[in-house]
Amino acid sequence: MASCTLTSLARAAGLGISTVSYALRDSPKISLGTRDRVKQLAEKLGYRQHPAVSALMAHVKAGRQPRDPTKIAFIWTEPDALKRNTPFHRQSITGARKRAQERGYLLEEFHLFERGMTSSRLSDVLKARGIAGIVFSGCESSTSLHLEMDWKFHAAAIIGNAPCTPELHRAGYHHFMGMRRIMAELDARGYKRPVAVLESFVNERASRALEAAFLVYHPSPSRARSSLILVPEVNGRMIRVWLNRQRPDVIIVIRHSMIASLKKTLATKSDKIGFAVISIEEELGSSSGVDPGHEMVAANAVDLVIGQLLRNETGVPEHPRQLLFAGHWVEGCSLRQKPAGPALGKQVSVSRGADLFVAR
Repeated sequence: MASCTLTSLARAAGLGISTVSYALRDSPKISLGTRDRVKQLAEKLGYRQHPAVSALMAHVKAGRQPRDPTKIAFIWTEPDALKRNTPFHRQSITGARKRAQERGYLLEEFHLFERGMTSSRLSDVLKARGIAGIVFSGCESSTSLHLEMDWKFHAAAIIGNAPCTPELHRAGYHHFMGMRRIMAELDARGYKRPVAVLESFVNERASRALEAAFLVYHPSPSRARSSLILVPEVNGRMIRVWLNRQRPDVIIVIRHSMIASLKKTLATKSDKIGFAVISIEEELGSSSGVDPGHEMVAANAVDLVIGQLLRNETGVPEHPRQLLFAGHWVEGCSLRQKPAGPALGKQVSVSRGADLFVAR
């Protein structure tokens, strides 16, 4: 069934388009009886005003500076063009553009670190273009972002965990719940001696949530701390002695690419040891682990921005919100299969229905 437009609503009401528009906005120019009749007919026919139109009319009523309510800026904060071609960044821009289109907006890309550009200058460019909504991409190269923009004009959100000044609304992967899901899956498969090899930089970016969940849900609390190693990078020589001492039956790693290095370290023992990946991206089918859902995370960032635009909220938020996505499990071939019948061991319940978490 085709959606009801303002034109078709006016035709059904036997009124002019401007009269119907005024009636829907409770204009005193239109009699109360006509306003009620138009609203009832709009509800019956399923008329919904486009969100961009709603936002624009709100600004007009408030006497604010005209803005382009149909566009959202996607600002790349990754200075290296090659690094913008990672699965994380490719999936982020895809998810953001798709969600913007679903909501009736256009996504336009800008680059924070192109030659001669600064955050202040970029803010002026967006103001001149009438673009108030901003989604900042995730950034894996920089340790933090410092943004000097005319915040009273902008409604923004950032993707990922990079520290940002000022602190903005953000959408990210729920690292704690991702690790919790892995520990539950390992328990269900009967693994008793899990260890985790984590890159310290990633763990710090995640506010040590990966470390915390591993320690909390380890099957042997007395061995939990010694079963975790934090390293600047995965180096076989650095962790060979540690792995031999731990004698693990499964190893948790951050990404699929870490597995090959560890298998070389383990040599002939590697075929007896399982591997679970915290952040599966494009290696589907080869590894078991959690897909962090980069497209969904980016879509959530777009939703945060659109929500602000529709509420006419701009500026640095007094209470920044975090919209976290727990990802979903991907079954590969790097772990043993779950046994038939009741699962082994004590289970940690993780529901697919609880994928989104909002921290205030």
